[in-house]
Amino acid sequence: MKSAMLKGEFRKKQIRLRKNFFPTLIVIIILITMLALIITYVSPDNPGIIFLFFIFLFSIILFSTSMAFANSRRGLLTAIGSTIFVILRYVGIGSLINFLLIFALCVSCEIYLSKK
Repeated sequence: MKSAMLKGEFRKKQIRLRKNFFPTLIVIIILITMLALIITYVSPDNPGIIFLFFIFLFSIILFSTSMAFANSRRGLLTAIGSTIFVILRYVGIGSLINFLLIFALCVSCEIYLSKK
C-alpha cells in the first residue's frame, strides 16, 4: 500500500516537472511564418523592418536551439552569437575570422558558466 502511494506521488511529480515542447514548437512555426512574410512582402526600405527582422531571427534561433540542446543557456548563447554574426554580415564586415572569434567567445562563455 505504501509503495503504491510513493509510486503515485513520484509519477505526479514527474508529470509536473516534464517539459512540454509542443507550445514551443507552435511558437517557432509562427515566428518562422512571420519572418517569411516579412521577407516576402515588406520592402527593406522601411526604417524599422531591419530591426524587426533581427528580433524575429533572434527569437527563432533562441527557441530552436534551446529546444534542440534542451538547455536555455546554450540556446541563448547560440542565438546571441548567430545574430551578432548576421548583423556583422549585414553591415558588411562579417568574415570567417569574425565567425571564429564569436564562436570561440560563445564556447568560452559556456565553459565558464558551466564550471560555476
